Amino acid sequence: MATDRLYVAFLWHMHQPCYLWPESGRAALPFVRLHASSSYYDMPWLLRHFQDTRVSFNLVPSLIEQLRGYADGKITDRALELSLRDPDDLGLDDRRYLLTHMCGGHPSGAMAVSPRYSELWHRRGVDRNPEAIDRACRAFAGSDYRDLQVLFNLAWCGFALERESEVVRELRDKDSGFTEDEKLALLDEMHSALAGVVELYAGVGDQGLAELTCSPYYHPIMPLLCEMKDAERCIAADQLPERLWREPEEARAQLRRGLEHHRETFGARPRGVWPPEGSVSDAALRVMVEEGVEWAASDEQVLAASLGDVGRAAPEDLYRPWLAADGRITLLFRDHRLSDLIGFVYRDWDPEDAAEDFVGRLHKIARGYDGPEPPVVSVILDGENPWGWYPGQGEGFLRGVYRRIEADKVLQTTTIAEYLAAHPAGRSLPSVFPGSWIDHSFRTWIGGPEHRRAWELLTGALEAVRRQGDAGEGLERARRHLMVAEGSDWFWWYSENQHTLDADIFDALFRSHVAEVYKCLGETPPEAVEEPIYAERISRLTRDALGRMEAVIDGRITSYFEWQPAALLRTAGLASAMQRSHYIVHEIYFGFDPETLWLRLDTEIPALEVLRGCRLEIAFVGEVEHAIAISVEQGAGGPEINGDLCADAECAIDRIIEARVPLSRLDTAPGEALRLAVVVGREGRVVERWPELGFLQVHVPTEDAMASTWLV
Repeated sequence: MATDRLYVAFLWHMHQPCYLWPESGRAALPFVRLHASSSYYDMPWLLRHFQDTRVSFNLVPSLIEQLRGYADGKITDRALELSLRDPDDLGLDDRRYLLTHMCGGHPSGAMAVSPRYSELWHRRGVDRNPEAIDRACRAFAGSDYRDLQVLFNLAWCGFALERESEVVRELRDKDSGFTEDEKLALLDEMHSALAGVVELYAGVGDQGLAELTCSPYYHPIMPLLCEMKDAERCIAADQLPERLWREPEEARAQLRRGLEHHRETFGARPRGVWPPEGSVSDAALRVMVEEGVEWAASDEQVLAASLGDVGRAAPEDLYRPWLAADGRITLLFRDHRLSDLIGFVYRDWDPEDAAEDFVGRLHKIARGYDGPEPPVVSVILDGENPWGWYPGQGEGFLRGVYRRIEADKVLQTTTIAEYLAAHPAGRSLPSVFPGSWIDHSFRTWIGGPEHRRAWELLTGALEAVRRQGDAGEGLERARRHLMVAEGSDWFWWYSENQHTLDADIFDALFRSHVAEVYKCLGETPPEAVEEPIYAERISRLTRDALGRMEAVIDGRITSYFEWQPAALLRTAGLASAMQRSHYIVHEIYFGFDPETLWLRLDTEIPALEVLRGCRLEIAFVGEVEHAIAISVEQGAGGPEINGDLCADAECAIDRIIEARVPLSRLDTAPGEALRLAVVVGREGRVVERWPELGFLQVHVPTEDAMASTWLV
């Protein structure tokens, strides 16, 4: 029982939302420009070095539109404008922005490779509240700001640009004391790379190294536009908006415009699409078929649900194509675990070990496969987000994987279209379960209170467009802003399970495009559009504190009821741009008595084992920063506990981590709030941080609240 040929279909999804403020050339956030100097450039650049490797790149049209706008000088952003400015010309608000948004916040690799950047980040401090930033402003000199301007941008330069650009290499070696001329030379190099990104993808497509595909133009969740009632398969009806969308023509407009934009950009319509967030449904697939799409892809959990399975789909079902929509479109389903390993796990490994493990898993699939056709393993994930967390920004891992597969007698990479041409689907799904790559549901984009408000505003804008009919001044512009507001990203950040320090910006962008729909039609936007939807959450607690806390601090769960009074937070609810299956720290408990914070951290396997070779730090921020740091050396030695709180706190690590800290040492009293972060590091690199950006904020109950809450 084995196959002598296993095909591997990598699909790298390249996407950013439309960051432009309405009727403006200003981007609210700079990530299109910054990723263009790293992952967007790196991925096709590296592929050209492997003539026997084939992959698929899915390029979202709204991303390409913004890349071209930057290249033509029609789009700018504040980080770019401040980077160009002489430090002596920076005003107080400019310096505040620089220290708040351009000092740290990168994936961990940036701090590891630049001692100067790490120094500046530590001098600023981990807190970003206005008082802390103003203190840092007074402490930073002009040369500090210039170094920060350079190092912020330099950290976004990927491995391809470092290999091609002498400027990038020299500035990385220099690390500090930069001149204005050096700074401007770096920004010129980054702009040149950005200007060549689209052509680089066209080139690997023309060479036959990559299949180029796209998504609907502004990346909407097509099933929610087509038939929102489908969301009820996983979400209670009373959690959905009052007015359920049934607007397949909205989905069609997004898809048709995306396909046409792709044809104009690359000379041919794509044969397949990655539906935004891997979201499919029977209604959405019908629209794809009617627009000439030949194949689409989703997640293995959607396949399992479509087959009526409660677990994972069998290998003979997962690693083959399926016909859907009465046999008119072919579907493939990604291997969730392999995709997650690349997205979230291998970044903490030695690159060669990670590549060897990945290829070994492919061989295990090949040895156990017993299907009639050579299997295809679909590995689909974001093509830009993971690599900043990898050593060398992923170059070593990617080279290791591509090189091993090219030399392998069983494994072979393929584009999806190539595989389907040789091995067309032979089995059909009568119906496809409506869902996405996250838990085969749409819960991330609908079902929460903020989601409902957002969909209500969007519904009002749609109805305003409908009132206009098919003619009218500004109608086309109104439709474009409506399509922007239909994008998935706004709803992603309204989800209780996602976290970003820029959530208020995403909220403002969404509402500004909704308001612009009315303005283009000559109408006054409703007052509700002016009210923020996003509300900063004190914490994302799974449960609140239930009463006065007391525990034995021994690193073990002494009894089932010991931590019952504590508030509970699950770290999976703090994940940002992508989700993964496994974390080191997966639960954090906060308990209180009038004088004490009781803290417990649960890990996936015993804490003393999983933290070998790691350092775990619990950092508290306020007027003064405090910390507990736990280091566990490799071998059989016990943990070392230090940090300025160590003399006053009691801490133990065994199966779990437990600590008790006097509130007086944290400058906090009942009725006030604690702000903290949990950071796990290894060999100078951040492995996990909760939350990924910013700080958890947890209210300390008052004494009356503790006394009035009872457990039964």
